[in-house]
Amino acid sequence: MPDKILNLENGISAQLLDNCIDRNEIPDADNADIWIINNDKAWNVRKFLVSLIRHPDPKVFLKPVFLQKDLKKVYKEYKNYNLKQLCDGYIKELDIQNKVPYIRFILNFVKNLNPSISFSEDDLLKRTLMYYYSRNKDIEFYESSESLSGYSYPRIEAYYDGATESYANGRALLNSAYKNDFLRRNYVDTSHICKKCYSGFLNYREECPQCKQHNLQVRVLIHHFRCAYVATEQSFWQGEKMICPKCSMELKNLGVDYDKPGKVFYCLNDLCKHEFQKPLIGVHCINCKTEQTPSELNMEKIYNYELTKKAISEIFT
Repeated sequence: MPDKILNLENGISAQLLDNCIDRNEIPDADNADIWIINNDKAWNVRKFLVSLIRHPDPKVFLKPVFLQKDLKKVYKEYKNYNLKQLCDGYIKELDIQNKVPYIRFILNFVKNLNPSISFSEDDLLKRTLMYYYSRNKDIEFYESSESLSGYSYPRIEAYYDGATESYANGRALLNSAYKNDFLRRNYVDTSHICKKCYSGFLNYREECPQCKQHNLQVRVLIHHFRCAYVATEQSFWQGEKMICPKCSMELKNLGVDYDKPGKVFYCLNDLCKHEFQKPLIGVHCINCKTEQTPSELNMEKIYNYELTKKAISEIFT
């Protein structure tokens, strides 16, 4: 049995999708003008949206699709699914009044397409251009701690499987479109990511320059003004007093008797115990466990993209 079809405002019809989402079954695109997702199983909803995005028929991948706002609390627990970014957003209680012009523009665009047009898996660029043109939107990044690099383009990355493949192929698609003058780009940010898996989930840590271990202890340096003796703070303490090991005077007041000009690192590796002031910096990738130096990280520029006149011309050819 097909999911319920309703007539909403301004003659726009909507099909409420529930059962077909559980079956990951795409309904007939001609049944209704828009689809409204009425299913609370976030993973099933994501699978369904990805199936729409990958579908070769523009009546399907360009279909206006909305989420029920009363399900937002349920979906919020699954932020990494990017459900809002994979569709046209939320509507409240089937109220589409403020979205009618938006929906009408999409419907007219689809209606004027060549009815025999279809796309293969290799037509991702044109499908992308058509989608963002029909929404009158730029291609904007989405910042999330759940994404591989911290910055993602969820709809474009939904073309591909696997986090690393989605990242690499999605960026390649955008970069190629920019180089071929289909997109203009606007710089937003710079990030540093793992050289192997492109993850931005990195741990930076000081390392011993002698043994390369990172189990270090930081020791504060004390400079005694009177005799110019400099050593670690531990060497000055005698009980509850600070006594200079060189001249035996008590140090009472910071800034008057002594200052703290810096710190040293002490390696806690029993086979090393090296003391030094300038540690190396190592980077550990949490995602793939690769060890690297900061200079080995990939530097990524983050952009938002907008369609060019060439892109719009490409859409209508």
